[in-house]
Amino acid sequence: MMEFWGLFYFVWTVLCYFFAKKLFIRTRKIYCSPIIVAPLLSIGLILLLQHSFQDYYRYTQYLVAMLGPITVAFAIPVYRYRAMIRKHFKVLIISSSASMLVGVLSSWLLASLLNLDEIVKNSLLARSISIPFALVLTEKIGGSISLIPLFTVITGLVGMLFGDLLLLWMKYKHRIAHGAAFGNGAHAMGIARARQRHPEEGVIASLSMIISGIIMVLFAPAVIALIRHI
Repeated sequence: MMEFWGLFYFVWTVLCYFFAKKLFIRTRKIYCSPIIVAPLLSIGLILLLQHSFQDYYRYTQYLVAMLGPITVAFAIPVYRYRAMIRKHFKVLIISSSASMLVGVLSSWLLASLLNLDEIVKNSLLARSISIPFALVLTEKIGGSISLIPLFTVITGLVGMLFGDLLLLWMKYKHRIAHGAAFGNGAHAMGIARARQRHPEEGVIASLSMIISGIIMVLFAPAVIALIRHI
């Protein structure tokens, strides 16, 4: 029986993604994005069948395992746009480093004020980067592999939905800054939104997300250890 449900959920998840992708291409609406539609359909089915999220995760863990090769694939845009990285190197490094510090400090402060469990708190610390990087960081700082995808998706979704309003309120019209904001603040979902706005914003968002992820994996454990002792 377990083999049946494993195959069923695997196929269901893949079909939901392709359905949502076609829907998004046809409508071009943010709320029709695969990152929103596919999880909602899966959650609805899980509730309907009265299964647990842990069961669903166990059945679809092979899809999660594919995030490893995806992380390696991030090297492609870095190489392709290496000239742009050299041109805007300082901006990308400073914005990504600032994003890491703000994300870690704000998550730690909020989790401490709410007196959250240590595992939940550690998982929140890695929410500000894309899931492949977040999974690596979570293993280093003692978070939950099951929780981090949820926190990361929520962070990206909020950034994608409200990023335009925030940038409009700031009244700062610079495509490099806008792309860096979407890439650092909303990672993969931010890239999708940035590409809709302008190709240059999409490129900068991609590079910002990658650089931010690398910085987080390399330096966040030390920063987090320092914060814990303050």
